[in-house]
Amino acid sequence: MTSPLAAQTDDGTTFRWSGPVASDHFIRIHNMNGDIRVERGAPGSRVEVVAERRVERGDPKLVSFDVRMRADGDVVICALWGPDMRCTDDGSRGSYSAGGWRRNDQTSVVIRVRVPEGVKAFARSTNGGIVVDGMTSEVDAATTNGDVNVRTSGGLVNASSTNGSITASLGSTAGDQPMHFTTTNGSVTVYAPPTLSADLEMSTTNGGVTTDFPMTVSGSFKRNRIRGTLGGGGRSIVVRSTNGDVSLRNNRI
Repeated sequence: MTSPLAAQTDDGTTFRWSGPVASDHFIRIHNMNGDIRVERGAPGSRVEVVAERRVERGDPKLVSFDVRMRADGDVVICALWGPDMRCTDDGSRGSYSAGGWRRNDQTSVVIRVRVPEGVKAFARSTNGGIVVDGMTSEVDAATTNGDVNVRTSGGLVNASSTNGSITASLGSTAGDQPMHFTTTNGSVTVYAPPTLSADLEMSTTNGGVTTDFPMTVSGSFKRNRIRGTLGGGGRSIVVRSTNGDVSLRNNRI
């Protein structure tokens, strides 16, 4: 495969990368300050990434980008704040907090990704929302401060936030791998087809639990916790919040 380092440009405001990612492999995007949006629609087998620096105060040159290919064929792209950060197979590493110049920096990066059919998406941000739209393959999306919105027509989905709400619309739930939709502060709403079969766990500490699906309940029914079987059971689905409502909705209603 062609080196992913060969097809990138950076004019100081916008970073662009385009390169092949094999079907059933991940494009892995790591951001720190800013949103990530992933959508299906790239031509051929090439993934297209456009990362725009948005500077309220500070020097845009403090944010750089690194692209690396893992041994398993996944491609990793990291937005890096300052010279002490580096990109690894598992994302960005290093310190951003030390140094007086960092206190004056208010730079965010908005990353937009277009993927071809069959490529999987892995997205991580610290301060920013994540939107994944129209995917047909696996999605793994997580942020610390921000909402996560995922809409797929198929494939495994996991989505999480610490301070933000989760919304996931699943077009197909074939397969037997577990799926988790979790947050600490925010609501969680999952839309699934009426044919859904799963072993379901829904819970919240401060909030309510709602489901449109008939289910066989395991144990006692509580206002803020449900465990049970949908259809014939199978894959494990966890829908969980600490401070917020959790809902499983029929997307055909």
